[in-house]
Amino acid sequence: MKILRSVTIVLTCLFVFTATSVSAAKYKVQKSGVKDGGSISGRITLDGPAPARVMLKIDEDIEACGGDRLSDELLVSGDGGVKNVVLSIEKMKSGKDWDFPQEFTYDQKGCTFVTRILLIKPKMAGAILNSDSIGHNFHTISKGVYNINKKIQPGSKLVVKNNKIRKTGMVRAKCDIHSWMGGYWVVAESPYTVLTDKDGNFSITDIPAGDYTLKIWHETLGETTQKVSVTAGGNSEVKAALKI
Repeated sequence: MKILRSVTIVLTCLFVFTATSVSAAKYKVQKSGVKDGGSISGRITLDGPAPARVMLKIDEDIEACGGDRLSDELLVSGDGGVKNVVLSIEKMKSGKDWDFPQEFTYDQKGCTFVTRILLIKPKMAGAILNSDSIGHNFHTISKGVYNINKKIQPGSKLVVKNNKIRKTGMVRAKCDIHSWMGGYWVVAESPYTVLTDKDGNFSITDIPAGDYTLKIWHETLGETTQKVSVTAGGNSEVKAALKI
């Protein structure tokens, strides 16, 4: 029988995000899988009306990059759902297998990072692409997670080898040539890390029963935590309204 627990919280953005990294005990996959696992699901919304999206001034390589565009830092659906909120269960020691891709790709297309928020498994290999007809200077900022400052030529890529992403944490990405370009990599502590969809919905599944701390982070709305209890075969619902 499914058990539904509801936790409703209203958050005020009291935190200013800086690029940080987290050293955590190594996560272990349970070889036999998670039996009678529960889940956490819900929806993240904006508390109050959404502000007008900022218009970004395109003032470099206009022919290749295109004209001015709306910022994708804060994307809110018509009924208030917030996209690209990162939800993660903190300090998970063991549980389900990783369902992340074997390798990641992070593209620069139309002088925009695709996607803006990228979830990565620790020590994951991948590639930073440049699908544009002009060069980009790819620059990451973090506290020892993955720091690089490299020119990537048009139509080429930069390979990220295994173990180059040394630990979990946040990585801020930018282009030193095109100042409006921005994004983040989230190097997850465990597979219990997800992004909200365009309507603000999320679901974290196959969680061993227990009491947990759920971290909620958005690049402009800040970070907070919430205590959540998960029962065997049950679902705990979290509805969070984030304030600007």
